[in-house]
Amino acid sequence: MVKIEKEPRAAVYPAPAALVSAYDDKGKPNAMTAAWIANICADPVTVVVGIRDIRYTYELIEKAQCFGVNIPNVANAKEADYFGVVSGRDTDKFKDTGLTVFKGKEVDVPLIQECPINVECKVTHIYKVGTHYAIFGEVLKVYYDESMIDEKGSPDLLLSDALVYGTGHYYSLKERVAGYGFSKKKED
Repeated sequence: MVKIEKEPRAAVYPAPAALVSAYDDKGKPNAMTAAWIANICADPVTVVVGIRDIRYTYELIEKAQCFGVNIPNVANAKEADYFGVVSGRDTDKFKDTGLTVFKGKEVDVPLIQECPINVECKVTHIYKVGTHYAIFGEVLKVYYDESMIDEKGSPDLLLSDALVYGTGHYYSLKERVAGYGFSKKKED
């Protein structure tokens, strides 16, 4: 396999096209599109998102010390993209797109009804890393749309039709190719 060398760049893709959400001090919901987000710890369950401090959502998260992670589906790609190109300082993104909010149960975060996956997080750490801040959030509760629950009662990402991002484009997930531990022999 021939490799083409490139200068350093964001290259760990695909990543979820997450809508990171928080309330302002008047209770108005806001969210921004973020592709720099990942699971980072299993105990306690923790995610990390990279956001620049010039972003309005960063300001809201820093004040509230909590945030939501909402994974949109392909049907909401246009809205997800919109949330990433306009500022909540200037417009009400929820009014503009028609997306609806439900409140988290563990912390005061707006979660997006139309997204098949919603995660409530409380901030545990914020670290400056170059131009961005790494915001670590302990996962307090996860919500899955009932349409993505399989016959065994487990969440199935293919049923969610989750939107992912990479190299300047949005993508959908197409197929499952293996299960966890598929390369290990199962002993009978």
